[in-house]
Amino acid sequence: MKEFRLEIHENSIDICGTNLETFAFAFDEAMPPNLDEVMPPLLEKILDVFGYSQVRDFSSGDKSFKLFASISEILIQRKCKIGTLYFTVENVEEKQLKHILDNLNISDFFFLDTNFQFSPNFDYKPIRFPELLCIANSWFGLDQLLTAVKGCLEVEITNSSFTIRDLNEFLGKWMAEEIQNMTAFSISISSDDFLGDSPVLGMTPPIMGRLAWQRRGGIVGACIRYGHLIKSINGQEAVIQLIRDRFSVLFG
Repeated sequence: MKEFRLEIHENSIDICGTNLETFAFAFDEAMPPNLDEVMPPLLEKILDVFGYSQVRDFSSGDKSFKLFASISEILIQRKCKIGTLYFTVENVEEKQLKHILDNLNISDFFFLDTNFQFSPNFDYKPIRFPELLCIANSWFGLDQLLTAVKGCLEVEITNSSFTIRDLNEFLGKWMAEEIQNMTAFSISISSDDFLGDSPVLGMTPPIMGRLAWQRRGGIVGACIRYGHLIKSINGQEAVIQLIRDRFSVLFG
């Protein structure tokens, strides 16, 4: 299947194919206000002429949610598989974004980094989870993590609102083997709430050990050096590490 790369910049849109075909739409100043109406039919024409059916990389840019949404709808309608999605738009329409993220077919890597303040009930339940999920936003909480670990191989969360209580609850569920059909083998979470001396599984931070583990799967590779061993009730093993504001766990 032929694939292409699509990048939205502040005043340009670039489409690059695997055979060095390049389509650049550049603007002297800001993007035209109706570009979200003009671009979709142009994109469809390019896909039809060159036979593109997969997107290797899709970068949203940080300016126009309407343009990102209009392009995404084309990719959803055509059932295009997306290898990597970089989403960095700062002002979004929350309901529409949920529809898009839930229906885009992202296979490898989804990176979300935006300062937009999502409502507490915003959730992410895609038709398929990517192998690697990276979220840099405070909306991604415990409930989201408990869902994502049943589809992703690795989850990385930064700028999060996770608390020590959330961490203890998640690890407690894993140790009790209450998380069924878990696919993730690596999780890392950064949160300001981790700073301090609140205990995790009865241990006072920093939490380190002498173990060095590494695992690979799909496109994902992860390792922990100086990890502390924990076990579930039936003997499954994992190593954890908590240093300052960063927690990591690698499951056996």
